[in-house]
Amino acid sequence: MGKEFPVAEGTPFTGAQTLTHIDLRQDRARTPRFFGWIRYKAIGHLTGTLDYVLIVSASILAGVGYHALVLHGDVPNLMPYVAAGNIVAALFVLGGTSRGNYSPSAIVSARRQVRSVTLFWSLAFLSLALFLFLAKSGPDFSRGTIVVFGALGFVLLLGSHLWISATLKSALARGAIAGDRAITIGDRDAVMALSQASILHKAGAREIRRYLLPPFRGSGYRDGLRIVEEAIHFTRSHPVDCVLLALQWNDERRRNLICERLQILPIPVFLLPDQHVQSIFASTPQLAREFTVALQRPPLSSGELALKRALDLVLASALLVALAPLFLVVALLIKLESAGPVIFSQRRKGFNGREFTIFKFRTMNVLEDGHVIPQTRRNDPRVTRVGRILRATSIDELPQLLNVLYGHMSLVGPRPHAVAHDDGYIKVIAKYAFRQHVKPGLTGWAQVNGFRGETAQLELMEKRVDCDLWYIKNWSFWLDLRILVLTWVELLRGRNAY
Repeated sequence: MGKEFPVAEGTPFTGAQTLTHIDLRQDRARTPRFFGWIRYKAIGHLTGTLDYVLIVSASILAGVGYHALVLHGDVPNLMPYVAAGNIVAALFVLGGTSRGNYSPSAIVSARRQVRSVTLFWSLAFLSLALFLFLAKSGPDFSRGTIVVFGALGFVLLLGSHLWISATLKSALARGAIAGDRAITIGDRDAVMALSQASILHKAGAREIRRYLLPPFRGSGYRDGLRIVEEAIHFTRSHPVDCVLLALQWNDERRRNLICERLQILPIPVFLLPDQHVQSIFASTPQLAREFTVALQRPPLSSGELALKRALDLVLASALLVALAPLFLVVALLIKLESAGPVIFSQRRKGFNGREFTIFKFRTMNVLEDGHVIPQTRRNDPRVTRVGRILRATSIDELPQLLNVLYGHMSLVGPRPHAVAHDDGYIKVIAKYAFRQHVKPGLTGWAQVNGFRGETAQLELMEKRVDCDLWYIKNWSFWLDLRILVLTWVELLRGRNAY
């Protein structure tokens, strides 16, 4: 059973219950270091990688060792043994993957690991032996070498799998293994029935906060939606990787209402099995432990995020180095014209609505960052003479390359607006907050399509938002490159730059 939270009689139930991590951190400190930094979901991938390395190493060691200790010969050509090891490793790992033997719940079972290693090592090794026999590769692989490889590979694989299984089981028992940071929203009874171990098994996640919903009837309907909004606010101000829902599966209306509110978050939402679903799959424990339904996925996968981040780091670093002389000249001109800082900083909202400080070359004689910030207009008296040139050429935006390096921004994405403007637009444009499903950009699809500068009419901002949402929905690496090229074209045209 999950940890119960005491609520005093007569105390109004607020819905938000925070899980403490003190005991978990202490347990993790006593856990073997092998699992101190590994996420639950990555255990299978790392085990498969280790298997591959062990098999290739066993093949090389068998060839070298047999020639050196038995034949007393020189070190043989290693390439045949490397090739054979890769073939057997691929067959072994693919076979285990096809049967789900690299899932964390399967790795925990020592009995299943013994059966799996024995079966798939036998199949992979016999396939190699049959291939060598048909190919008549006797000079490269003597019978002694093959026997040593078979025995050594089996011992290494079985030993590593049993050790990983025992260590993982111990880490799970202590609750001392890393998982995706998650908040759980659901019915009080359903949430309280969840333990840390069950959350890890079902979703590979570790709870950092629980929100307990009242029945959605009468005043509970309004209170429930308020609690969901509190959860959204917490998620947008803290590092949260996913949202878990512990709801009755037959209450479709309630589930859809909650999911509609959660669409504002750029993180996955998973539905945990209720007691009825768990009873259906009771005869298949593995499925019951890991069965969840993805109700919402992030706009970009982890691989796409990594590719986008790599592009940002490479180009931003190169541009900062190449443009360093220009930065010095601009800083000098700003200082010579008017008193004040060279760099203007202002609060903006970025990924998931989190605030950050954006950097720009100062182009005005004021430094505005309050609750009301007038938009820059054509012939705006606040803009300095140097500032007009910087804004017309967008040179004033170049310090945001530092924001890209810091990870607050990306080279391409929806342009961030001042917090005061964000707070206003989010109230009048229904899908405005969806722009924050990705990092804001130095340039974007809206900007290269002419939606740049002042948005005095609401219709202009709505068209800009439409462009931003199209970009998020259709993102690709090549689209980012295309937008970067089109940005230079747009700068030469100088539309709406003032």
